[in-house]
Amino acid sequence: MAPHPDESGRRLSSTEREEPRAIGEEPWADEHEAPAGSEQDGPAGTVLTRAEPGRTVVELHGEIDLAVVLETTPQLYALTTAPAPRLVADLRPVTFIDCSGLALLVDIRSRVLASGGSFTLVCVDPRVLRLLRITGLDDVLVAVPSLEEEGAHEHTGRGRES
Repeated sequence: MAPHPDESGRRLSSTEREEPRAIGEEPWADEHEAPAGSEQDGPAGTVLTRAEPGRTVVELHGEIDLAVVLETTPQLYALTTAPAPRLVADLRPVTFIDCSGLALLVDIRSRVLASGGSFTLVCVDPRVLRLLRITGLDDVLVAVPSLEEEGAHEHTGRGRES
């Protein structure tokens, strides 16, 4: 299905959940998506983008797997075409990310840096940070703990900055 706009910016999502919810599992909820109390068949994962002064923030939510990657890749690539884009990938709302999600982040980072831009990854989840460390991507996708720290740690292709 095509991307869905919402009040917080452009919404890119995989709209079908491939497996049924477990008993007691909360359905995907987004404050802008549906009125409280309405039943939702929300996506396993979503990607929201928003333009802020001087940067674009890409916020990943929920489970980022191959289905979400395939659905959102064209729109994310479009964000890398501007001259010297300043892109921030916020993984704080992520509950799961697989190798296709990590590969997409590496690819997006590479495209941004090739355009003379900067890429910052915001992540605090120990499971995701451990996955970056295990895969050796912690030197490529250097994480900062918050959007406020983004400017001091953005990746510009000149190596790891402290």
